[in-house]
Amino acid sequence: MTTFSGKHPASPEPTMIENQSFWPDFDLSAFSVNFRVPNELNLGTLKEHVVQAITDINLRLSVFETTHREAGFEDLIKVPSEQIAGESILEILYRRAVSCRAKASICRDYPTIDRREPAENQAKSAPETEAVYLRFADEAIRQMLNETDITVELI
Repeated sequence: MTTFSGKHPASPEPTMIENQSFWPDFDLSAFSVNFRVPNELNLGTLKEHVVQAITDINLRLSVFETTHREAGFEDLIKVPSEQIAGESILEILYRRAVSCRAKASICRDYPTIDRREPAENQAKSAPETEAVYLRFADEAIRQMLNETDITVELI
């Protein structure tokens, strides 16, 4: 069984998840390092969390995809956008939405991996909670759609 240990190699071996044709492929290794994935998660479990996040984000952005495909753009990278460090802002926001959605899913399931009392208490009080990462994912999606960050709910 392949697992991610607490010690990441100097240059982790890339593990890409192939995405739908419009959306960029996703680097599982970079996600595991950048979002501090718990060591207890094996590669299969980690991949499943990310695939579910990709599915969710792709479905939520389906109108965005259709609009840009109809405008003649075959993939996200070709959609005109400002760039940071040579990368499209839209691609950066997409990666953030997927990463935060996957991290939220992992945060929700992580306490089930280790049921010791200290782990449960840490999960309750840690700033890295599911709600925080879900909010980050929603913010990235709204930015891609040029929507406001203000959310109103009926009371």
